[in-house]
Amino acid sequence: MTEAIATEAVDGCIVVTPTGALDVVTSPPLHTRLHQSLDEGATRLVLDLSAVEFIDSTALRVLVSVHKRMHETGGFAVVCPHARIRRIFDLTALDRVLTLTNTVEEALAALKSR
Repeated sequence: MTEAIATEAVDGCIVVTPTGALDVVTSPPLHTRLHQSLDEGATRLVLDLSAVEFIDSTALRVLVSVHKRMHETGGFAVVCPHARIRRIFDLTALDRVLTLTNTVEEALAALKSR
């Protein structure tokens, strides 16, 4: 279960950092937090999965919904440093759709270049 979802502003971006597992039970609060940030005017958003131990298809749908909403601005990046989580993105081909980085700093740099 996700223990917490932290949100902070860094270099003009909103960085959202969940911890624990992202699954059918814990994905709705993540969906709410991410879309709330967009509703409040965020134009660049980083989802930091560094502290996530597990992710399922429900969470992937949340990420796709954010990507679709931000497609015009290109302002969404996902920090995914762990090979076991990155493999899920590879298997679902989301690694070709989403901007994946290994660190928050890389994500911020990728979004600044857009």
